[in-house]
Amino acid sequence: MYSFLLLLCITMIAGLQAWRTVFNNYAVDEIGIAGFQIGIVQSVREISGFLASLVVYLLLLVKEHRLAALSVLVMGVGVGFTGLFPSFGGLVFTTLIMSLGFHYSKTVNKSLTLQHFSQKQVPVVMGRIKSVGALPILS
Repeated sequence: MYSFLLLLCITMIAGLQAWRTVFNNYAVDEIGIAGFQIGIVQSVREISGFLASLVVYLLLLVKEHRLAALSVLVMGVGVGFTGLFPSFGGLVFTTLIMSLGFHYSKTVNKSLTLQHFSQKQVPVVMGRIKSVGALPILS
């Protein structure tokens, strides 16, 4: 389980960093958005954070391990499709998709950690996973 959670963390952080890089370069250079539009995109990115509580209902349909993997996949699709929609609306849409995958993956990752490790192991495992996500290679 530790390896699975570590892989989820690495892909999640790498995907978020890829989105940031694409967003910072693509949004300004290709789409030409200004500060106000950047604020709107960042606001849309946080909408899915509020919707992360809906993950409970998805767990009625999908097993938690699969939902974790699907969430990372959805995040990757959002990042990958960013270049295919060269408009402000397309950027908002792909940001929402990416952010849904990111927030759901993060939520399920923590849940799986709490389920599969003892009370003594949880802080150590969460700390190790978080420290891997903070490596300069990934961020």
